[in-house]
Amino acid sequence: MKRIIKLTESDMVSLIKKVISEQFNSEKLYNRAHIVNTLKKGPRELKRYIKDLPSIDCTDNEGNKVICTKIPEVIHVYLQGRY
Repeated sequence: MKRIIKLTESDMVSLIKKVISEQFNSEKLYNRAHIVNTLKKGPRELKRYIKDLPSIDCTDNEGNKVICTKIPEVIHVYLQGRY
């Protein structure tokens, strides 16, 4: 049985903006400690990615030195809550 959902133009625009903002960027840097802590609480099949995450020195928004990482798309999907 098909279900029809009627959207207004503003609903469609906000949906498109949300999808565009969630696009995966393979070059984006994430705080490594946050990613590791999140993955430790996640499914077993994602925990194996922890040891493969690169460590990259960077600074956060406040100018503090932190360790960053680049993540694969599967982790991005998990972080967005669509896993």
